Amino acid sequence: MKFDILIAGVGGQGVVLASRLLATAAIDAGYHVATAETIGMAQREGSVTSHVRIGDEVCGSLIPAGNADLIIGLEPAEAARNIHFLSKDGSIVVNEHAVIPSASANNAEYIPEHVIEFLKENCQETINVDFTQLAKEAGTYRATNVAMLAAAAGADLLPFNPEELWSVLEKMVPEKYRELNRKAFDMSLERVSGMKDPEKQEQVQVQAMDT
Repeated sequence: MKFDILIAGVGGQGVVLASRLLATAAIDAGYHVATAETIGMAQREGSVTSHVRIGDEVCGSLIPAGNADLIIGLEPAEAARNIHFLSKDGSIVVNEHAVIPSASANNAEYIPEHVIEFLKENCQETINVDFTQLAKEAGTYRATNVAMLAAAAGADLLPFNPEELWSVLEKMVPEKYRELNRKAFDMSLERVSGMKDPEKQEQVQVQAMDT
């Protein structure tokens, strides 16, 4: 078994923590894991990427271009910036909430909706939600990365199930933040479930219009 995950975001979004959570969950599930991070100006909202390689066929810690089974994009532009890593059958979980990347030196207009459409056009399965807003509704925007991992697990895009993932989160998240993270985790699972079920999806859309 081989499964490659690339996590992309900007400094302060918890990219490295997300990769550690995934790596620990994979190890607990009995898989071999290799990880690597590329950290730019992490304290100034610069690009941060993390490679998580799971399985016995892993050779090297960096994912070759065209090999990622899943991209988790905590920021739309960062997901697009790394789309060349995605395999032709790969999937993307992307946060709709945009952070203007400090790495952008030009003055080109950044329209997140256009980036999301680009990702959808170039990926067979894309889950796009404003995970930052969802996390805020759960109690803290800092749980955005947890909400995104829950979405990936809930959509069967990871080689382990949501409860296996939560058992790791429960051990790694400080107790005082555990309840908030569990709420974000469960809200994200519910959102993904609603996206899979047309009836639930319609209910979610109606609720969104009412708020």
